Amino acid sequence: MKKATSNNNYYMKYLIVVLLIFTGFYVKAQQTYAINGTVSDESGKAIARATIFITGSKLVTITNDAGKFSFNNIQPGTYELAVKMLGFTPDVQDIKVKNNDINISVTLKQSSITLNTVVINGAPDPNREKYLDRFLENFLGQTVNAQQCKLLNPDVLHFHFHRSSNTLQATADDFLIVENKALGYKIRYLLTGFEVTDAVCTIAGSSYFEEMKGTEKQQKKWEENRRIAYLSSSRHFFKAVMDNTVKEDGFTVYEVIKDPSVLRKLNDTAILDVITFYPMGLPDFVPRNKSNMLYAIKIANVDGLFDADQKNFKTLKHDTARMGLFVLYTRVDQSPLFYKTGNPIDLSIKSPLFTPKQLNNMQISHITPMMDSVTIDRNSEWPQKGFDYFGYWSWLRIADLTPLDYFVDPMEEKKK
Repeated sequence: MKKATSNNNYYMKYLIVVLLIFTGFYVKAQQTYAINGTVSDESGKAIARATIFITGSKLVTITNDAGKFSFNNIQPGTYELAVKMLGFTPDVQDIKVKNNDINISVTLKQSSITLNTVVINGAPDPNREKYLDRFLENFLGQTVNAQQCKLLNPDVLHFHFHRSSNTLQATADDFLIVENKALGYKIRYLLTGFEVTDAVCTIAGSSYFEEMKGTEKQQKKWEENRRIAYLSSSRHFFKAVMDNTVKEDGFTVYEVIKDPSVLRKLNDTAILDVITFYPMGLPDFVPRNKSNMLYAIKIANVDGLFDADQKNFKTLKHDTARMGLFVLYTRVDQSPLFYKTGNPIDLSIKSPLFTPKQLNNMQISHITPMMDSVTIDRNSEWPQKGFDYFGYWSWLRIADLTPLDYFVDPMEEKKK
């Protein structure tokens, strides 16, 4: 992965739309529900032994002889249900669990894809290893955890390279099986889309987690690594928004605006800090002046950015987040590797709110809504491609994911 030549070219160089399911799950005493369903083919015949899983979780099952399946004790929230069966095209459905059990019917279509190996003059593609390295660099990531991950079945991958645009595309015949020795998980990933260019990386798919067995020493190390991975994730932030614990969890949020008149309209007590800066995607040849300057206003009450939709859902308002949010996290230091393989966002913040050490090490991410409104819950953003990610969160990939039922209690973190 090439590093951006300057912060001004940040957005242009590394826009990433990742559907890796950066989701969270908050376990507390509340009503739970079931997701029930039946899987059949286009003729209506039941399909037995189809694999069913909830994306980003450890919940996986197979259909019985009647094609039926069930997941119980499901918390209210938004989920992605994936169905896979050999010989059929995988099916993925979005499900919102509110206040009742869900019953669905899944119809699988016969797959017309034949499993072929790409060859040139009867020989394997000589560039395959180079393509595989580029794929793994973007799919697993380049973090410390990624260095301890291994793709166990690379042979299921097929690559298509477009020389004119330096674009690499990848497809897979079966689940990609990733062994993550840093977090103690084996991840099965159903790849539905992969494309990387010099400017954009797009990864789409569905995954589920399996716990690895290890010694007591390994388990202790895995737990510490999982804790750090979770705390540094976007789903930690979304959970904090849902729980109204953004400040307590260590997040500081700035709203990005263009119009300086908005500053004058806001109540002075709400403006705790204002950053002035130029867009990070602004080309070098564009003159820096007030006409293209942006402002980032520290939000005193993040909850005010969201409309509550029942008790388990919140919607980000379009009018107050049109240019996105900067999310700063200081409880876990930014990885030194990020400066080498990622693209840090430099806001040049001069604020009494942060110590010099925090200013040098904080994790800074920028999220931009991709539509008029985006709904979140304790599981995810909804739809799951609702935001573009820049900065630290865009650097985190498969190697740094934790499953839906993993979270860290903020009160326990305060004691450390």
